[in-house]
Amino acid sequence: MANRSRKLLFGGVALAAVLVMSGCNANSQPSGEATSGSATALDSVPSGGTLHYLSRRANESFETASAQMVPTSRLRWVHRGLTSWQTFPDKDTVLVPDLATDTGKTDDGGMTWTFTLQDDLTFSDGTPITAQDVKYGVERSFAPMFQGGLGYHKTLLEGGTEYDGPYDGQELDSIEVVDDQTLVFHLNRPFGNWPWIVSMPAFAPVPAAADTNPETYSEHPVASGPYQITSFTKGAQAVFERNPYWKAESDQARFAGPDKIILDMGLNNDTIVQRLIDDKGDDKNAISNALLSPAQFQRIESDPSVESRLANSDSGYFRYIAMNVTRPALADLKVRQAINYAINKSELQSVYGGPKFGGTITSNIMTPGIPGYTPFDLYDGGPTGDVEKAKALLKEAGAENLTLNLAYAADISDIEEKEAKSIKNALAKVGITIELNGLDSDSWFELVSTAGGDYDLTTSGWGADFPSGMSTIQPLFASSEIGNGGGNASQYSNPEVDAAIDAAISEPDLDKAAEMWAAIDKQIMEDAPIVPILVQRTQGLAGSNIVNYFIPSYPPFANELVVGVVTR
Repeated sequence: MANRSRKLLFGGVALAAVLVMSGCNANSQPSGEATSGSATALDSVPSGGTLHYLSRRANESFETASAQMVPTSRLRWVHRGLTSWQTFPDKDTVLVPDLATDTGKTDDGGMTWTFTLQDDLTFSDGTPITAQDVKYGVERSFAPMFQGGLGYHKTLLEGGTEYDGPYDGQELDSIEVVDDQTLVFHLNRPFGNWPWIVSMPAFAPVPAAADTNPETYSEHPVASGPYQITSFTKGAQAVFERNPYWKAESDQARFAGPDKIILDMGLNNDTIVQRLIDDKGDDKNAISNALLSPAQFQRIESDPSVESRLANSDSGYFRYIAMNVTRPALADLKVRQAINYAINKSELQSVYGGPKFGGTITSNIMTPGIPGYTPFDLYDGGPTGDVEKAKALLKEAGAENLTLNLAYAADISDIEEKEAKSIKNALAKVGITIELNGLDSDSWFELVSTAGGDYDLTTSGWGADFPSGMSTIQPLFASSEIGNGGGNASQYSNPEVDAAIDAAISEPDLDKAAEMWAAIDKQIMEDAPIVPILVQRTQGLAGSNIVNYFIPSYPPFANELVVGVVTR
């Protein structure tokens, strides 16, 4: 259902989390000392100081209409939503009200949702934040100039698929403004996860009077969050200072400790990491979006003063092998079960850096941190696989001498090549010959997202857009996601699973929905359309003056809204 670009996430997850590290969460005490994995997040952070953000992105945008950033990212220094996320290093992320008084109400099973804004909310220019501003902010995201953002709402709101934004004077009637503080969203189907959807960037308020130049609005937006942009040089630097109208007591998602934030753009990734390792001058007050390499991990591990500043995730991205169930050789369930038993997951874990760097072996579709996650293993071959069990299943299926092809994206890194060879070697031990087909990312994506694609197996990865089983299970296993750029690389179609997915999507009770997604996870794996491999870990390095820097179970990134700077 997501409009998110799957070319990036669907198989390209290794770009974001190639080799990562497990363990403790760094700098969660005011002293800046490292803590153990049982540490909890701080209730507050010191006020004052300047936070430096070192970005490898060529340009950072604070445009909400086209953003794909999660609600714990730096975009939310400036913009608030109707709801937001509270994160913790030792328990699941929870949804909390942001601009709204609660996380939404429905009295018709999720077809319509009502939100009431808090009293006395004010933009950085001193004008009141109204329901009309929220409506207009959402409407902007439908404009053709703002394509590419998280777009669940575009297919869920009545009339959304035909709407092209407000710039021709048209409104989207399914966003009803009852009064200055009340909005009602009218959906085209029951949808229980709508409270999570309204935490996404497009639901930030935008005053229409300030949107005179939409193309450059993001460089000097009117702030609803604790910081306003006071200086912006595209591709170089942005400076943020306090929004004097923001009220801490109205905000459950942000601590807003630093007095000032300086964001430097377009920096070399390895240079950022080296600067954070060296920890000198302003870099002591810095965080970043840099990716760490195996060589840099070795350097970090060798120096406890650096390793103490490394925040590491317990959960992360889902890595798996998809089996094209429409291919005759894979139509028999026993063959797919045999492949599940045959794979040496421990070796694949080593390819990604081992348990310390690469991630945790998994047998689930859902990942830790997603509500309802319940570990199970229907094909327990141990970490290295069960060759004899796999051979027995292949014999029962009359498929003892199979030849299959494995398509993979070969231009991301050398890890995908090593992964493919490991799979080939593991299946050779049970009598399956694998022909490797390494492709460039574009060709690979076109192949596996086309119905009837000429491949048997493929490797892929996925990261959920919000903490619900829907955000992984529906895009990867619903029949509607076969072909046309969809994420169902297994070409898996089960009417009973489709019905269960539809019921879980519609369930407004999120606790009940979580149980439903857990059951669907197991229901799908009983058909064995994939081989789950890893929950890939992520990590981040912070300067020695940064506190409350941790990576929650979801999302697998540091919460940039709650860090503080200790002034020494």
